[in-house]
Amino acid sequence: MSDRQFKDRDGDTWTEFEPGMLRLMKCAGDRNQYTGIEDSIEDVQADHGPLTEIRPDVDVRALLAGAFDGLAEELRKTTDLPRVLEAMAKRLREESA
Repeated sequence: MSDRQFKDRDGDTWTEFEPGMLRLMKCAGDRNQYTGIEDSIEDVQADHGPLTEIRPDVDVRALLAGAFDGLAEELRKTTDLPRVLEAMAKRLREESA
């Protein structure tokens, strides 16, 4: 059994219960009567737009902090914005720790 999960363009959550097959686990909004439907990944993409894989193993805050640090490095020569970005990166790191 796969543990992969995806969000569609409406914010609905799909779980891959076997290779290539998805089950609707949670609906965004008030369409819960559809929870539990199953379809192929291709059909879900065609009917519900592009799918974004939910990756709980990726720390988005750490990735953003790295991006802010890099941007700050580039901007350091021209503006005070680097200090603001560095502070944002520091805050994100502290919140993710």
